[in-house]
Amino acid sequence: MKPNHFGLITSSILFLTFIVLSLVFQSTTYLYIASVGPLLIVPFIPDIRSGQYIRPNQAKGAVRLITMENKDKSGSDFLVILFDQGFVKWDHKQLYFNLDDVMKDVYIKPDPFAATMTVLKYDLSLHRSKKGWVGISLAQLQQRMSQLSYTTNEINRIIIQMSDVHELMQKTVSQPAAAGRSVGA
Repeated sequence: MKPNHFGLITSSILFLTFIVLSLVFQSTTYLYIASVGPLLIVPFIPDIRSGQYIRPNQAKGAVRLITMENKDKSGSDFLVILFDQGFVKWDHKQLYFNLDDVMKDVYIKPDPFAATMTVLKYDLSLHRSKKGWVGISLAQLQQRMSQLSYTTNEINRIIIQMSDVHELMQKTVSQPAAAGRSVGA
């Protein structure tokens, strides 16, 4: 849900106004009206916990985004998100990463204890307002993980096909142009 800033500001001003009026006039009526104010403010408060953003330069080595070439010549590269266990907050709705933060051709040390989760095409979405940020639905990953032998606490790698990311980017670029043509026709 997109936060409604006008509603948040208006309801907050109304709440503060009735608090001030109750103090100035020492009226319990204004105080009772002001007590309803928080109920008016709550629906407009944005959901801060809806997404986690991966910023490798600020994570101090806790997360890395690396592209790898597929060795079987199928032409499909992979994006590997490596992170320390416990880095991903699985109670959030989305895990966002920026395509500009991806490193290329970096060696990944083999880890016999690595638990990997594959991201499918329908798990991906673009951020509504930040260009170049791609989101991964953590709820969908958790749902699929319930059928696996390991838990979210053990996951330390996420793999995404770059063709899925490129397809998502192309789809969103072509949709506004298609919508504009259908309106004008």
